Amino acid sequence: MKHIANFEVKELQKRVMFIGASGSGKTTLIKTLRGCGEAVKTQALTFEDGFIDIPGEYMDIRRLNHAVITTAMDADAIFVVQDSTSSKPTTPPGFAEMFNIPVYGIISKVDLPESNIQKAAEYLKMCGVKGQYYPVSVITGEGVKEIKNLIKSI
Repeated sequence: MKHIANFEVKELQKRVMFIGASGSGKTTLIKTLRGCGEAVKTQALTFEDGFIDIPGEYMDIRRLNHAVITTAMDADAIFVVQDSTSSKPTTPPGFAEMFNIPVYGIISKVDLPESNIQKAAEYLKMCGVKGQYYPVSVITGEGVKEIKNLIKSI
């Protein structure tokens, strides 16, 4: 079986989509999960090894939200990435409630001194993400294994 970083191709025949504001850490997290490469600014919607990476502008500019909704039809799950240092939510209020696939919340950059996990969780809840939220740091590795296991279980 061909291996892609830490996932077997057979394991990741599903597609998981990552959404969030620009700079929230989506691409860096995807690169960490895949175990390859350095993250660079996502300029276009990308489908790679089962991961769908949405440019942050698709959430920042509300008229582009329709592209996220349309792309979600190709996904088996959605991960909403909320930067724990941000002073605003990553998606519009209630946005995550429209999807009929599992939606998970990821709180990124939890290793930074200005991180506010509680506030980030409030933002995810406001966006309509229900259930458990996963604090993650790609620097320390906190939460990365849990996200990998979650993706495998989808």
